[in-house]
Amino acid sequence: MENLEILLVLMVVIWVAGKVFRALKLPVIFGELLGGIIVGPMVLNLVPADSEVVHILAELGIFFLMFHSGLETDPNELLRASKKSTLIAIAGVVFPFIGGYWVSRYFGQSFEQSLFIAMGLSITAIAISIRLFKDYKIQKSRVAHITVGAAIIDDILALILFSMVLSIIESGAVQFADLAWLILKVVVFFGVVIAVGYKTSNYLQKVLRRKGFTFALITALTLGLIAEAIGLHIIIGAFLAGLFIRQEVLETQTFNKIEDRIYGLSYSFLGPIFFASLAFYLDFTALTSAPWFLLAIIVVAVLGKVIGSGLAAYLQKINFRESLAIGLAMNSRGAIELIIASIGIKEGIIDTNVFSILVMMAFATTIISIFSIKPLAKQIRSDMLAANLTPKK
Repeated sequence: MENLEILLVLMVVIWVAGKVFRALKLPVIFGELLGGIIVGPMVLNLVPADSEVVHILAELGIFFLMFHSGLETDPNELLRASKKSTLIAIAGVVFPFIGGYWVSRYFGQSFEQSLFIAMGLSITAIAISIRLFKDYKIQKSRVAHITVGAAIIDDILALILFSMVLSIIESGAVQFADLAWLILKVVVFFGVVIAVGYKTSNYLQKVLRRKGFTFALITALTLGLIAEAIGLHIIIGAFLAGLFIRQEVLETQTFNKIEDRIYGLSYSFLGPIFFASLAFYLDFTALTSAPWFLLAIIVVAVLGKVIGSGLAAYLQKINFRESLAIGLAMNSRGAIELIIASIGIKEGIIDTNVFSILVMMAFATTIISIFSIKPLAKQIRSDMLAANLTPKK
């Protein structure tokens, strides 16, 4: 009964905090983090940091969040991604990664921690970017289409980078042969899963029509275990399972049922518990013990995305305003960055101080994106309206 009481307290507080953040038009993820701070060891201590039920549900939360992220990713969009989106994604990963690594080394972080921090800076929260475009009514603009394509590619690159960083940390050095083998495994794993999905689409339609949800869970767990067996992380398998169960091979009604149930588990139950549990690892002493390092990380994170993605857009003949909007939209961070950071602290790669810095960086960069895009979105909407009113020749 004690576990149920703990779970009830946690769910009520993070639900209320999430509602407040949603009303303020801020990412609900950070409201859930705040809920964890309130009920966790830092404030009220109503939920023990070592609660077994919270730990198990949080682990499932990581898995289902990545599974749902895969469901939302259309593999055809990856294949159709334009040259513009691809270059923007690559620049948006490379610039903040390099900047994050060298800034971390400058402030005395170890090789392993510097790699992990750099990886955290290179990720874009696609869900937050999409939400921004919808809120500002520019989801049908060229900026939105290019950014979403780039963010999808960014997520794939981030997962590959994550596997590479873990491999480098485990071996203690850059082993180029091992690195090439790892990249090959990731590419083959992605390719085989997607190819099998296409080849078995007719069979999947029959199986998923009746036992769709159960089969989806079995697929996700199976691919997760295969990923671990070949030296990757289980979240890679969960993400790929989402790609495997694609909308175009199912009836719309069947896919919607599966997606709706996975979404409910991910964002209404297990996901909030995971994000709230992250607050148990937070240590705000970084605000006083390493304020300049925190500030430097935030600055590098913002400039890395805005300059990297924005410059890549501008060099491809996208006007300055739209290029800036793309860079700022790619600057938002959230779910995947926090998932990877949580794995880092559990594996002992980073400490609570670095973890807290990554969480605060994610919050700060997302807030910057939310407010800085607003004036640009207004002009982009005006340009869209003018284009629609202009007679076509």
